[in-house]
Amino acid sequence: MKKRLTNILPLVLMALLLFPGFNLLSAQDLTTSPYSRFGIGDMINRSTGRGQAMGGLSCGLRSEYNLNLLNPASLSSIDSTDFLFEMSGFVKATDFATTDLNKTVNNMGFSYLAMGFPINKWLKASVGVLPVSNIGYSMTTTEQSPVMGTVKYKFDGSGGVSQVFASASVSPMKYLSLGATFAYVFGPLSHSKSLVIPADSLYFSTESVQTAIIGDINFNYGAQLDIPLKNDYFLTLGGIFQGQSNLKTESRSTLIVTGTSLTDTLSYVENPDNSIILPMGWGAGFTIGKKDKFTAGFDYRLQNWSESEFLGTKDSMANSHDYIFGVEYTPNANSLTRYLPRVHYRAGIRYSESYLQIKGYQIQEIGLTLGAGFPIRDRVAMRNAQSSMNVILEIGKRGTTNNNLIRETYGLLTLQFTLHDKWFIQRKFD
Repeated sequence: MKKRLTNILPLVLMALLLFPGFNLLSAQDLTTSPYSRFGIGDMINRSTGRGQAMGGLSCGLRSEYNLNLLNPASLSSIDSTDFLFEMSGFVKATDFATTDLNKTVNNMGFSYLAMGFPINKWLKASVGVLPVSNIGYSMTTTEQSPVMGTVKYKFDGSGGVSQVFASASVSPMKYLSLGATFAYVFGPLSHSKSLVIPADSLYFSTESVQTAIIGDINFNYGAQLDIPLKNDYFLTLGGIFQGQSNLKTESRSTLIVTGTSLTDTLSYVENPDNSIILPMGWGAGFTIGKKDKFTAGFDYRLQNWSESEFLGTKDSMANSHDYIFGVEYTPNANSLTRYLPRVHYRAGIRYSESYLQIKGYQIQEIGLTLGAGFPIRDRVAMRNAQSSMNVILEIGKRGTTNNNLIRETYGLLTLQFTLHDKWFIQRKFD
């Protein structure tokens, strides 16, 4: 055990050093998107390294060497002697464009941390932490008033939602796997609107601030049917389901006025028993391929965001639809003399009709992913252990410049480590 810890810890430390924005439980500036002002913010793709490189594929994806956090049923593929540790971080560049303006911003941060392991031969589990959504926007518009002078309207938001989770999976019968995820969802959200009037004016500036602190639990479920075919071919059918969650939320609303000689709070409302309703959603998909050679798959996901509520009010939300296609190819996974044939090459495409509906237009998004999984193998002591470093590049576009909206064009580079070890072997001595 000590020798294996010595082998794995340098990789963990290297991964931590490569992610200077790594901080598990504090809020991060994962986005600067104006679209994050709606609902609980900009929803984060929760696909793990392998699935993310395949466009976000998850429903029918399973592997003994990689975790799939979106479908807990996939955990049953973990070997009874294995331990998996995964972590990920990203760098993102986004160009925001309107009909007459452009601005480019950069973000970087932590994506997720998770561990997968067997409880016994029939029960497999995982635990971890990952962001769910993020709010990070700052917008200012200026008008010239003949009475008040130059007037500024400011909109700012910060915070986000994260979750700590525990998942488990069982196989009640041959080829069938069932899984469930218990998650504690938490995080602060803050939105402010300001009307800034020149200090020498007879009028008052105002600022309205709304904050919310979420802390509650929710559950997700998954199922997979893994069907072996002839000559190492396989077909896996999968589905995921998330029930509607009424998340307990403590909220505060404040209205402040500022003049030439005074600042006063006009109103302060505190509600310790407010709520945020996250809607029901489900997904279904499949993968087909040949073991250790290639995998191709498709996912469809739906979430009823039109039924969501934010502190008792409905926002600019519509039902979201995701269509995902991904492939993976490995030239020769068992090559003993050459490294490149053992690399896993991946690609995917994702089209989304997002949950945002603004000015009667449902915001659409399309993304193309390319990735490679570089194996890290100890051929002497751990011939069957398979750790990897996964590099994923995604380029995409969200929104439009029509109807005075904003188009986002982005490039996302993700670095993810999967550390795989044999920790549950019972030694026998003669």
